[in-house]
Amino acid sequence: MLLGLAIGLALADSSVVTLALPDILLRFDLEVTTVAWVLTSYNLVLAAAAVPAAYLARRRPATVFVGGVIVFACASLVCGLAGTFAVLVAARCVQAAGGAFVIVAALDLLTESEGADVRGARVWAVAGIVGAALGPAVGGILTATLGWEWIFLLQAPIALVALAAVRGFVWGPLPSPVGRPHLGANLALLLLSGGLVGALFLLVLLLVNGWRMSPAVAGIVVTVMPLAAIAVGRLGIHAGDLLVRAASGVVLISGGLCALALLPHAGWGWTIAPQLLVGAGIGLTITALTEQALAGRSAQAVHGGWTIASRHAGVVIGLLLLSPIFASALEHNRDDALRAGAAAVLDSRIPPLDKIRVAQDVLVEVDKSEGKVPDVAPAFEDRPHTEDYQSLLVELEDQLDRAVTDAFSGPFFVAAALALAALVPLWIGRYEGGL
Repeated sequence: MLLGLAIGLALADSSVVTLALPDILLRFDLEVTTVAWVLTSYNLVLAAAAVPAAYLARRRPATVFVGGVIVFACASLVCGLAGTFAVLVAARCVQAAGGAFVIVAALDLLTESEGADVRGARVWAVAGIVGAALGPAVGGILTATLGWEWIFLLQAPIALVALAAVRGFVWGPLPSPVGRPHLGANLALLLLSGGLVGALFLLVLLLVNGWRMSPAVAGIVVTVMPLAAIAVGRLGIHAGDLLVRAASGVVLISGGLCALALLPHAGWGWTIAPQLLVGAGIGLTITALTEQALAGRSAQAVHGGWTIASRHAGVVIGLLLLSPIFASALEHNRDDALRAGAAAVLDSRIPPLDKIRVAQDVLVEVDKSEGKVPDVAPAFEDRPHTEDYQSLLVELEDQLDRAVTDAFSGPFFVAAALALAALVPLWIGRYEGGL
């Protein structure tokens, strides 16, 4: 139980700040592509550190686990107290290094405690899925209720509680042969994880920064994905061939991302069905691929390290690929929205002499946004609260909602293509004696 908590906590950090990004963006006055480094830095270091950490954990898993927990907890405190964006990103890098030690060492400890490699790997995979999937929802609720800093401040004591998990485990060397990693399964995980950035990062930005939802409400909305992943994972975890489960999950995830790219209107209700598809796909695919990557491998921590490295390298690739595409599309669609907004101002029923002043004030707010999604409401704060002015504000916000929704369409399609590409290593692996 405590080992699962530690795994889930460390993997949740790859996405836990997603719903906090708008607040962090405002706190440090950043652009969308810059604030994404709060996520990218963690995933990048986690991917780079996972395999070296696994080789250390191979001999002394309990020692590595304890050291990782302490580093993770201390870095979490620094993240919560960071006064500058540079300090926050640096602390996230240290936090990721500690998380890598925790995750890979916990796999060996689980294997020892569960008494079977397959069962230990399965518990490890499920704990990781639950943590990563629930991360955005928990982070959003904490951001709205206590502030984004508390996402990190609360992690420190929770992580330290997990130290009790090492009682009774062997602290001496546990050498075992390593063997080669399972390239097919790990490559599929890399591509799939890159595509899932669309669901875990872009969807949250669309809800909070695009459609102006509060992080708490958005956190509740995005719980659909983890709930679907957990439900399907429990139902299908032992069912069917690993290849069939993995391929079916890839198709579901890609289909859900395509559905997000084709949203007919702005509104969280339209995201529910796509989230169910993505969540169901996660529940089928991640566990199947992780089991295959570890199947028949001794030195579980090392091969777990390759699996973690593949997953989080995919997240980094997805973030680096999708963030600039989204920023470019947002800029283009914002210009279209401004032209439509200008027409709405001219057609409105507000006094003719005030139309030019309203248009100028709206442009000032747009200029202030500097690459972010503009908020035009301040342009109406000092104006009469009449039906004509309120109707114009609603019309302008609708224009922005449509522009933002359209701006996300292309990146969602790219994410869907990236996820679907995971079928290629699955297909090749089929003829090489495994996934």
